[in-house]
Amino acid sequence: MSIDFSKKEDREGYLQAKLDDLLDGINASYGQSLLDELMVRLETTIDDFNKEVDDLMDSLKKSSDEKEKLMQKIKSGESEKSPKDDKAATSSDDVSDEDRELSEWEKRLEGMK
Repeated sequence: MSIDFSKKEDREGYLQAKLDDLLDGINASYGQSLLDELMVRLETTIDDFNKEVDDLMDSLKKSSDEKEKLMQKIKSGESEKSPKDDKAATSSDDVSDEDRELSEWEKRLEGMK
């Protein structure tokens, strides 16, 4: 049995056959309405997944394009200091102050021994 999963009709047929096999025992009670609801939910889930993957790929492409532009700016010598760079410098200064405070605190603890 060869199934071409790149075609929607073949995928649906494959799922339909598998679900029919699974639902043989409860087919008399619920039948087609259960199968229809399952197919609708599966299609919705697949559509949501495809949309999320498309959004993710678009975001990845946009990030890649921005990275490429920044690399070109750096190569051409147009590196400008951005507000993000200022924040990074400030936070690194804070870290060094904390390190200094920690070492002073450690010195006081050593003196208590």
